[in-house]
Amino acid sequence: MAQEREGQKKPASISSSDLWNLEADPARLETLAETWRTLGGRAKSAQGKVHDAAQHVFSKEYWTGLTADSFNDYRKRLTSDVEVFSAWATNIADTLDITATTLRVQQGLLDDEKKKISAVPSTTDLSGVTFHPKDEEQSSLVTSAISAAKEIRGRVDDVLDEKRQDLKFYTEQFDEIAKQWKPRSVRLVNLNVGQGAGNSPGNSAGTDSGKDIDTIAQAITDQGADLATVQEVFKHDMPNLEEELEKRTGDNWDVKFEEASTKYHAGDGVSIFGLKVPVVDDVAFAPFGNAVLVREGDVIDGTGDSDRIKLDVPGGKIDVPANEPGGGIHQIDDGEGRSAARTEINIKPR
Repeated sequence: MAQEREGQKKPASISSSDLWNLEADPARLETLAETWRTLGGRAKSAQGKVHDAAQHVFSKEYWTGLTADSFNDYRKRLTSDVEVFSAWATNIADTLDITATTLRVQQGLLDDEKKKISAVPSTTDLSGVTFHPKDEEQSSLVTSAISAAKEIRGRVDDVLDEKRQDLKFYTEQFDEIAKQWKPRSVRLVNLNVGQGAGNSPGNSAGTDSGKDIDTIAQAITDQGADLATVQEVFKHDMPNLEEELEKRTGDNWDVKFEEASTKYHAGDGVSIFGLKVPVVDDVAFAPFGNAVLVREGDVIDGTGDSDRIKLDVPGGKIDVPANEPGGGIHQIDDGEGRSAARTEINIKPR
């Protein structure tokens, strides 16, 4: 380097951020790329296994009918999404590899540019680096190195922006797939309504028609139930219960009632000289049993068949309330008044 001539003015210092260090970790990106590539391969293998097994079953007609068709449609959608996931996982791996290569190559070019100014005195601090050129030649070298570094970093930023958009696309697509296959749930509430308890003329202790049905509907609504199984209810109260549920939730409800026996359904009665006596809204021989209440929504599409399952215990006896005022408790064969309700629930396909 030529000696500074006597009387020549020393060039001004030049400050810059550290443009020559990308502070990137290409090796880490390559590790992530390999992880994604492995994941894509495993997804592809899983998709193939399910497809081949299903193809064997359905091509040989080992399984036919509505259930088989429904499963096969579901399987096709699932394996199609798994196949897409596999392809996109491989694309992500390629994107990460390209990004790593870009960072490694461009960092090499920045290193070369920095070597050109290694002889120029400099100081560093938290804000970057300050060069103190001894002459115009060194000043020109620093200016050129800064310009070249900015150009290189500009190319890096362009590639990173492009790859960032690619990864954003895959993220959005994965989110959409996840929405399709996220776990679905329904909330079940089980209530023993006990309309048979305290069911005698003029007895207000039992669960009666009217306001008590409103209370039951509110209790089910407060729980956010999609399904409610209720025991010991009278059939003639079920339309009212269904109406109250629909009024409170704004959704359609299906109510399936299965009779276990018949009973006298006594209301609260009216008071005459301090005594409760029956009124005309009492119901004799009212169907009594269990009900399944089903709320249609995002998961449940409605109900199918419903039937009664008798819970017989041969040779046993149980006590049942009277079927009419003053009739008294009587015994029946065990099983005659004991049963469960079974209802088919239709689940919306994904």
